[in-house]
Formats: sequence, structure tokens, C-alpha cells
Amino acid sequence: MTSLADHPTPTGHGRMLRKEDARFVRGRGRFVDDVTLPGMLHGAVLRSPHAHARIVSVDVSAAESHPLVRAVVTGETLAARGMAWMPTLSHDVAAVLATDKVRYQGQEVAFVVAENRYAARDALALIDVEYAPLEPVVDARRALDPDAPLVRDEKQADNRIFDWESGDADATAAAFAAADHVSTCDLLYPRVHPSPLETCGVVASADPVGGGLTVFATTQAPHAHRALYSRIASIPEHRIRIVAPDIGGGFGNKVGMYPGYLCAVVASTITGAPVKWTEDRSENLMSTAFARDYHMRGEIAATADGRILGLRVRVLADHGAFNGTAQPSKFPAGFFHVFTGSYAVPAAHCHVTGVHTNKAPGGVAYACSFRVTEASYLVERLVDVLAHDLRRDPAQLRMQNLLRPADFPTSAPPAGSTTPATTRAPSRSPWSSRATTSCAASRRAAPAGAPAWASA
Repeated sequence: MTSLADHPTPTGHGRMLRKEDARFVRGRGRFVDDVTLPGMLHGAVLRSPHAHARIVSVDVSAAESHPLVRAVVTGETLAARGMAWMPTLSHDVAAVLATDKVRYQGQEVAFVVAENRYAARDALALIDVEYAPLEPVVDARRALDPDAPLVRDEKQADNRIFDWESGDADATAAAFAAADHVSTCDLLYPRVHPSPLETCGVVASADPVGGGLTVFATTQAPHAHRALYSRIASIPEHRIRIVAPDIGGGFGNKVGMYPGYLCAVVASTITGAPVKWTEDRSENLMSTAFARDYHMRGEIAATADGRILGLRVRVLADHGAFNGTAQPSKFPAGFFHVFTGSYAVPAAHCHVTGVHTNKAPGGVAYACSFRVTEASYLVERLVDVLAHDLRRDPAQLRMQNLLRPADFPTSAPPAGSTTPATTRAPSRSPWSSRATTSCAASRRAAPAGAPAWASA
């Protein structure tokens, strides 16, 4: 990790001058929920109480008769406009509003537009949806069983999304064959949610005269949103204006597009008025993009004296009902980029399988460093287990296998060395009082060692 000190003259390095602090500490930030346009209406989303169910019927007549309701949008409404499905970042498609069946609890079924947000929410209770419950798949391992219920039966005959691998499988197999010892560790890295302080929200204003569209959105990717609106709603990009005001946290959670955004656009087109939709905290936790949710099996091969020869990792990644992640080598399974950690590993191989389950879709959700945390956790647990099996001190075993400055094939300025940081850490902590434990005994515990960050 390079340490850059401030310089008396501009050099392109050093701290960035912050411009927004004064506004925020004085309460003058402007977020999407602060946006109010003349004649603006409010939207609310009806969500499924089931993780997996056929939709038998949707009756919106009572909601439509509510005196303050201006429109009710259903999956059939969108299907008639060719907008029932929207593309994801990974070349999948996701239902905007469910038509045939719901595939996770909290999936969007209908969108009510009313004169105020309270009337819109009240009208949701007037919509009568008849469901025929189906067996859900909530375990990624169960999803691969031949008799597992199909999550995406509209497009494929099983629940497998992809198989991705990287590294040298043959060289890794040879390293394991030559090893004196192999240690194994199975880990479950659970699903986590970025949970930004500000939930998702949008104000859509369609121009019925000029055919344009203005969207105020809590988005980290305004250009991607513009492209998606253009593709789904058949509006030329140059007629779409995306405004991304202050954002109350994102962590990747606000890169993709959610059904509520597109429903607001359609509702504005139908009513001829601006439409605001802001999700509440329960909705945000229930249905927006999550991170992690991996079953990981790691194997580490070493000589009798502790020199690491190879590393092999098998990952099962639960992507939920729709694959909303970016390309698999980065989100969520870019393990091979970093899963060898700070160690000199001669041979390594990583195999990742992604599957559909009846859970909310994954997405571009960093949640404290995408792909790095889980990969680092896995390799550090493996080194701990290896140290336990070989009856070695974990710190000494790490020092023995650390990458040295000469091992880095880079032309960048040197960023320091892993060795000083790893040497200092045990001396500045109660390291000697910690006892190494087996993976089985401490599967959910923090690793006895920490990833070795370079020190300047």
C-alpha cells in the first residue's frame, strides 16, 4: 500500500479537496427524496409474500377505484408495452413486475400511483393476488440437485448459471500430487447487504410533447441508467436526462436498475405527471442487491517444512433469482485475482459455479471491497489450518511463504514490502497468547492471522 504525503506544489498526488462537507454539515444536501416537481404523484410497490409461487390472478379493480389513485401498473400492463423484462449487467433479464410467477420473497408484482405516498401505500392492500405456492430453493447446494425445483423455468432446464475457472489445473494437480501434506477447509461466507443510509429512489418526468424523459435517481451509474431506459422504453438516449444528486451511500447497491425506477417511468408516461418512488428500509433490505453468499472449499498443499506448493479453490455462488452481477470473474466471484493472498504460490486453480435460487438477486454490491474480503479470508483460514496441522506458528509460516519484492513483475514505483508489516504485527499484539485452532473448531471465527498489507 503506497503512502502518499501532501506536497507543497500540485503534483497529482496527495489529498483531494472536499467540496461537499460544508453543505452536508449544515443540512443543505439535496437528495432524490428532496426533489418535488409540480403535480408530482407518488408510487408504491406491491411485493410478493412468497419465495416461489405461480400467479393465478391479479385483481386491481378495488385499488383503481380508490379516490386518490391515478393508475395501477401490473406485469400485464408492462407486457403490452414490451417492457415486462429488463436486462441485467450480466446479460440476463429480470422481471420488472412478475407476470407468470414470483421467484423470491419481496419480488415486485404491482405498482400503484396516487396523489400522495400514504394513499399509494393504502391502495396496495386493495390489490387481490391469488398465488399457488411452489417449493422454493433456498440452498445453493440443493439448486444443483437433478430434482431441484426450477427457478428460471422460462429460459433453462436447470439452475446452473455459469462455470468459471482460472489458473492452471494441471500444474495445481501436479503440485498436490508432490505435496507432503494437504490441508482442507470448508467455509460458508454468508449473504450480506450494503444497507446504505439512503434507500433507492427515483423521480421520473416524461415529456408527452417532446418525447423526452428526465429522471432524478439515486444512482452510481447515471450513464448506464440512461442506456437502459433508452433500450427498455425505446427513447433515444439524447432525449433522456439523468440527474444524480447527492447520494446517501451506495457501496455498489445503486449501480444497477431496480423495477421501481422503470415503473416510475412508465407511470409518468401513463399519467402525464412526474412520479416519485422511494423504497422504505424493509424494501431495501428485502430486495436490493446483496453481496457474498458463497460456499467455499479450499485446499492447500505444502512440503513437510511448510513451503506452500499449491492452492485449489472450489466455490458455489448463490446469485438469487436473477443474475444481476457483472462478469463472473469480478462480481461476485473474482477469487483468482486475489485468492493466493500475499503468498508465493507456484500453482493455483479456482473453479466457481453460479446458481439460481429463490432469493433476491445479487448485484454490484461491494460491501467493503468486492471479491477481496472473501478471498483473503479463505486463504488466511487455509494458512491457519496448515499451521495447525504442521504444528507451526502461523506468523512464522506466513513469513516463510510471503512474496518478496523481487517476486512482483511490475514496472510501477515500489509500494513497500509485506515483510516489515508481517514482522511488526505479532510484536504489537498478544499474538503469543493465541492458540491455533482447527478449521472445524473455529469455522466462523476470525483467522488467527490477518492479510499482510505492504508497508511503505
